[in-house]
Amino acid sequence: MNVDDFWKRIRAQLKAQKISQKQFAEYIAVPYSTFNSWLYYGRSIEVGTAYSIATALGVSMEYLVTGTEGKNEEKRMKQIAMRKNAGAELKKLIGKLQEEVVKL
Repeated sequence: MNVDDFWKRIRAQLKAQKISQKQFAEYIAVPYSTFNSWLYYGRSIEVGTAYSIATALGVSMEYLVTGTEGKNEEKRMKQIAMRKNAGAELKKLIGKLQEEVVKL
């Protein structure tokens, strides 16, 4: 496994999902300085930590390590994307509903 590629994929996922490094470090309960050093200095991490990162990003360990997804992972990624879109639509609807309630 190329550790630099592993961290490049994580950086790409953070960017694609519009998550700041600080937010993500908080989400996985790791000090920002620690996460930052892993990310930029290509530090090796424990398997459990790598699994937590993959899970939090909604990707597989296979993807982080190899850059490829298995067939089941592709299906899972589509489902995650659909849930995120549904969540965004729900937020819009709640906002509109709140506006209507204020008007009353």
